[in-house]
Amino acid sequence: MTTNPDGRLLNWLKKDLQHLGHGPSDEALVQLVEDTKRIIKLYLKNPVRLRPSAVARELNSLATNLAKAEKNAEKLGNQGLLMIVAMSEVNLDCVAIEMRQHILYLQRMASLSRKAAEVAKEQSLSAQDNHGGPTPTQELRELISALMLSYQEVLGIRPAHTVDKIIFLAERGFTGFVKEALCLYAPKGVTFEPRLIDKVVEEKLPIRDLEYFDPPFVP
Repeated sequence: MTTNPDGRLLNWLKKDLQHLGHGPSDEALVQLVEDTKRIIKLYLKNPVRLRPSAVARELNSLATNLAKAEKNAEKLGNQGLLMIVAMSEVNLDCVAIEMRQHILYLQRMASLSRKAAEVAKEQSLSAQDNHGGPTPTQELRELISALMLSYQEVLGIRPAHTVDKIIFLAERGFTGFVKEALCLYAPKGVTFEPRLIDKVVEEKLPIRDLEYFDPPFVP
């Protein structure tokens, strides 16, 4: 009996797709399992929402560091940028060696971070900053979007959301796959109600009809 999470999810997929005459290859299924692990880790590695006061503090810190980076960039100028580009091993003929655009970007990001910190500070005051709140659902929405894209791209199968007529929940197809993957890979203490997962999958179904060039890179 397979007990490791990867093997369990792989077997779940094989069982769920066994009705297909010529389903995805084992290599595709393994790739989807690997993608799924990375996606869940990426979106749920820090599921606790920061309080507004903490957001304001971190944004101010970000703005300060961006301003420092801007000054460093000014001192280095094109000489420093040339060395950075050289270390990246890109084709130098295709790169415009001009530090000013990077300095302007850092200035803009620092300014926006300061403004965002002020907004977060106001939120902190209005909310009295005494509620941590539940695990936010935005991570789940983004995670399901990424999983839906990977499922469709890797397996070549249109993600399906089919609700069981007895329990009124989706247990098979793409939605069942999401639930099984979250059960296996979500960080300890992070759970989502089955009906919420159903709701978010239904909300994200239009993604199936969008045209993508390449799946986003998942580190």
